[in-house]
Amino acid sequence: MVKRQRNGMNLRQLDVAGLANTGNRLIVDVESGKPTVQLQKVLDLLDILGLEVVVQPKTSRTL
Repeated sequence: MVKRQRNGMNLRQLDVAGLANTGNRLIVDVESGKPTVQLQKVLDLLDILGLEVVVQPKTSRTL
């Protein structure tokens, strides 16, 4: 979704990295689904791209 939003805004990864005041590596890592990126950096990136995280109860609980 991050990549789709970035592309829809006609921004390159380097453009977003500059806007987010971070390295290009973060953008690459987020777009590729790396599980160990820092949450605050991801939230800042989402904010710049006009995206948000919504937390809600799961519809089904599997143990």
